[in-house]
Amino acid sequence: MGLLFFTAETVISQNAPVTEVQLMYSRSNQFGVNLNSHKSWGAFYRLGWHKTGKQHNHWEIDISRIKHPKEIRRPGFTEAQAQYSYGRMNMVFFLRNSFGQTLTLTDRPYKNAIGLNFVYNIGVTAAFLKPIYLEIFYPFDNSPGYGYLVSEKYDKEKHSDIYRIHGNASNTKGISETRVEFGGFGRAGFQVEFADYPDEIRCLEAGITLDAFANPIPIVAVANDNFDRLFWGFYIAYNFGSRK
Repeated sequence: MGLLFFTAETVISQNAPVTEVQLMYSRSNQFGVNLNSHKSWGAFYRLGWHKTGKQHNHWEIDISRIKHPKEIRRPGFTEAQAQYSYGRMNMVFFLRNSFGQTLTLTDRPYKNAIGLNFVYNIGVTAAFLKPIYLEIFYPFDNSPGYGYLVSEKYDKEKHSDIYRIHGNASNTKGISETRVEFGGFGRAGFQVEFADYPDEIRCLEAGITLDAFANPIPIVAVANDNFDRLFWGFYIAYNFGSRK
């Protein structure tokens, strides 16, 4: 009888799943880079702390380059073929400051396991608008075939002749004229974690973002000057970091 009990206990123990001891982490640090449907890129830092085993609060700061769908690069009228975006009024960056949560949907308890999380953020956005300057050709009065270049802030009425635009001026031109508009921000997405160990963070994240402003954000000159106040889009990111 004792032998039968020992044998049954051995079989049960052999069939039991082997997992590593689970630890309760208190802090996490994540960095990420992303591509967005605003035809550009972004990067962020996320500081997290555990509220429960499956619910993590976090603070995040994100910077993203924002382009308009009609913003198309074209060569300037010059042998150097310097490119510029015709009609672009401002170079725009969104600096987002937000708080949110990461909710664990499936655990990642052992080496090489895959986990699924839901993440969301709510916060504020500061939109930085740097005016665009172009290199404009002006001919000499007595020699129309020759002339000189002048850096001028883009004006859709004044700079309608593309044959006089040689390209963008220096990227530093107009920095002192940068203005800021404030608005609200929201993000929601899913993470797929696949790091080797539970204390490592490596994941792909995809979702949607929404930025809303009280004042319009002029990026590209349009016919009716009805500039956007709402910016929503998709993103996909690669995140990496650690827990402790």
